[in-house]
Amino acid sequence: MKTVNAEQAAESIFELLKANPWLNTPGVITKNDYHAKDEAILFLQRMAIHGANGFGDTSEPAQRVASGFLLDFMGKLMQPEHPLNKKTWLVDDSKPMADQVLQIIAAELVENHHQPQAMH
Repeated sequence: MKTVNAEQAAESIFELLKANPWLNTPGVITKNDYHAKDEAILFLQRMAIHGANGFGDTSEPAQRVASGFLLDFMGKLMQPEHPLNKKTWLVDDSKPMADQVLQIIAAELVENHHQPQAMH
């Protein structure tokens, strides 16, 4: 096990997005997409547990919300004034980096899934 800080987590999300460009291709979130927030969270949780090489049968609005969440999360990690910037996560360092960052994403989803502002 190892501790990952916000900078390392942001770098890992960036690497995850580079390695999986499909995660960052669905387009811009619209105000009508937020109805798909729960589906997006389920997709990200499944991805964290089982991995994924595509969105599968996830709806397009949920794809946009999931992609937006990853970009938003990465941005918050890099903002010195944001509370996430001071946070650390314990991850399994025997796993590949992509799995480690998915552990962080899963932990944040579990902690914040009931808070709509977590998706803004």
